[in-house]
Amino acid sequence: MVHRALKRLRGDNRGFIMFLALTFATLLSLGSLVAIGPTVGEVQSAGNQLRDKRAFFQADGGATLCRAELKNRLQTALAAQLASLTSLTPVASYVTNNDPAGFLVQYAYQSGTSYGGAFIRDGTTQARLPLTYTPSGAPGSYNCTLTVISRTAPFNQGSGLAPQYLFRYRYTSSGNASEGGLSHTVNLQGIFSVMVQQDNFARYALFTNQQTDASGTLVWFTNRTNFTGPVHTNGRFNFALNPGASFTGLVDSVSTTANFYNNGSNISLDANTNGSLDVPTFGAGFNRGSANIPMPVTTTADNQRDAALGLPMGTSVPGYSNGVYLGTSGGAMTGGIYVNGNAAISLSVASPGVAGYTIVQGGTTSRVTVNYASNQTTFQIGSNPSTNYTGVPNGMLFVDGTVNSLAGTVQRDTQLTVAATNDVLITNNITYENYTAGSTPSAEGTNNVLGVLSWNGNVRITSAAPNDITITGTVMTPNGQFTVDNYSSGSPRGTATLLGGVIENTYGPFGTFSQNQQSTGYGRNFVYDTRMGRGMAPPFFPTIGNVISSVAGLNDRPNWQQAN
Repeated sequence: MVHRALKRLRGDNRGFIMFLALTFATLLSLGSLVAIGPTVGEVQSAGNQLRDKRAFFQADGGATLCRAELKNRLQTALAAQLASLTSLTPVASYVTNNDPAGFLVQYAYQSGTSYGGAFIRDGTTQARLPLTYTPSGAPGSYNCTLTVISRTAPFNQGSGLAPQYLFRYRYTSSGNASEGGLSHTVNLQGIFSVMVQQDNFARYALFTNQQTDASGTLVWFTNRTNFTGPVHTNGRFNFALNPGASFTGLVDSVSTTANFYNNGSNISLDANTNGSLDVPTFGAGFNRGSANIPMPVTTTADNQRDAALGLPMGTSVPGYSNGVYLGTSGGAMTGGIYVNGNAAISLSVASPGVAGYTIVQGGTTSRVTVNYASNQTTFQIGSNPSTNYTGVPNGMLFVDGTVNSLAGTVQRDTQLTVAATNDVLITNNITYENYTAGSTPSAEGTNNVLGVLSWNGNVRITSAAPNDITITGTVMTPNGQFTVDNYSSGSPRGTATLLGGVIENTYGPFGTFSQNQQSTGYGRNFVYDTRMGRGMAPPFFPTIGNVISSVAGLNDRPNWQQAN
């Protein structure tokens, strides 16, 4: 009886154990499903996020493509196209016709250098460029449409200045993932401007063919030397002392090295400084190994003489006796002022709105009075009756000889180049009527401009000139130098402040120094006339020969927006 009960109990245990095993297996399966379910969802979500990010980055990559192409068009292709021009005439029509889009279509493109073809014109004020790119081996693709819209009609910045184009741009870029049909669009916007100008020597703060004086002696940039604006030499620069010279604009030289004073033991280095001994300051960099820029040929002087006489360029000049002549025809001004023989010239403001020129040759004084308001020029030789002419001089005053004295004030409406075949002697201050004086002078917002040029001689500041002299204008000596008489003798004469630029064959000395002290002559304070950097130049001033462009704002950070 008992035996049968035990047997029955053992059978019941086997069933119970099987029940427990089945129950555990079921619970384990349910637990596995619970654990696996979220993982599958996460994998699917991660895949969608990957494709979404891929589409986003494709869209952002398209915007980068567009931006790179715009820079290529304006900084490389445009510059290459304009370099083939020798005058602004072909570009001028786009200003006259208010056709900035046509300007981009014509010049902001060069075959073989870009992703797409030429800009597509949308009227006269807007152009666009659609771009599509599929990266090799990468999933998806991106496309971008670059739209450039004129902000205002193109314009010339005033008399003598270059055409200016003001644009805003927009990149609309879409990125597409290769699977899943996901896409994103981003927009970038910004503004930029393009200025086109005839490349002119006047745009340099300092230009030398050789960085020595006429005897071949090195002339050193010291702490008494300060330049703003671009500086170039076809030779090799010479730097001394610490602190040394200061340059706020780009400095470049044809030579791959620079000379350093090195405590009197000169060395040449392919470097910006000589350790801590000679340390000039370059605010915009120092480029070595730049291209040579030749000085202008003497036929330019012949063209200036023709312009003064009001003759067609290239005309054979008839013989003139010593004297002062105006370029006129039929009672009207057709040229400028021509002087045959040596002369002393004084510039003045005869009265408000009226410029005066007093020209002395021996015992004869000639006076030219220019009234801009009445558009009339009056000419008087000695005590003879004066003659009136309709119109005003074209800005060219050419002297076949030496300018024995040049000084005075350039009237606010006057744009003038004084050129001589021989030396030009500066005997006193030469200033613009309406400029801002001081240690950092400025002519911003003014229209008057002066060029002083000696073709076969030097421009010299004489011993009679005052201490701390001021000269406003651009000085050029293609075959000589801009220098100071007796620069190495006497006491220090203070500072020569120039608002403009200097272009010279050799670097004329202004003074001498000992350690950090001025010993004789003048220290230089040459301040760049920033108007020259925007295309302004004295009338009939020598050009380098090419048309160039400058772009502003293109590297500024654009406004970024995600559309979807």
